[in-house]
Amino acid sequence: MEPIKIGSTVPVEKIHNIIEKFSFKKSLNINYEVYNDRFVYSFMLDNRNPDSDIVLYNSIANFVYDIIMDFYSNKIIALRINKFLYNIEGLKKSKVIEEVNRILLDKKEFVYEKEVFKNDLLGYLIDNNTLIIDGYLAFRPKSFNNLIDKAIEKTVDKIYLIIEYNEYIDTLQFFVDTQYSQVELVNILIIKDNIQLLDSYNNKINNKEISGLLKEIFQEEVSEADIILSSLLALAPQMIVIHGEGYEDSELVLVLMEIFENRVRICSGCDLCALNSIEIKNTESWRYQLFFFDFFFINDIIVEKKVVEVIN
Repeated sequence: MEPIKIGSTVPVEKIHNIIEKFSFKKSLNINYEVYNDRFVYSFMLDNRNPDSDIVLYNSIANFVYDIIMDFYSNKIIALRINKFLYNIEGLKKSKVIEEVNRILLDKKEFVYEKEVFKNDLLGYLIDNNTLIIDGYLAFRPKSFNNLIDKAIEKTVDKIYLIIEYNEYIDTLQFFVDTQYSQVELVNILIIKDNIQLLDSYNNKINNKEISGLLKEIFQEEVSEADIILSSLLALAPQMIVIHGEGYEDSELVLVLMEIFENRVRICSGCDLCALNSIEIKNTESWRYQLFFFDFFFINDIIVEKKVVEVIN
């Protein structure tokens, strides 16, 4: 068996750091030569057998894969972005490159595509015994480019979703800041999966009319979170106090804190927090108006302005 040779322009000391991670170094003779700006490593087993040969090829393929991910991927990601994404409006290329690199280094992301690329490296090494990384990536990059492109696509989709979400939150914040407050305080009582809005006297706020209106608009069932959020936006309370337990990771609570900001308070403990079930009486005399604003965003749909009078 001839030595397996790997050529790269990456400095020797950096490649040595990668070699140290591999267990194969204990049973290998490893040498390198310098040709102008290229370093060529030679790998040879001390004791050979058919099983050890394939293990060696697999190890070297993983070794090459790590070099590419650590030292070549940034440049190739940038080239792919420039080639296919001429105008990434609102996005910084550095952020895209950073996130794509994170995906490439995450063992749980694009497992199949990474294995395809590693198998291509393995096949090339078995057929040729020598792999010059710069030349390989220039002329045989199909599986690697496919991996890069999918990672870029996922990253861009994710960033656009974040941008759209932030714009959505900004719109709702603007409305809350300019909307006249219908009430001074709304208590949100969360017990397990049940959520109830209460006024400052702990009377139940009836949002059935809101629920009916949303169903009429969207022609489908709407979530409890949408109903709660819609009611709070319409009421625009000066303060929201959240009671109960088990809501720390609640998406609704996190969204409310983003929209209403310093108007939201988390109760540290009170009689409401101690309740095991929601049994709040309605109050016949409690009455208020809920106002929907001109461009009310729910699930990315614009709703026309409506005024709903809610009477318990």
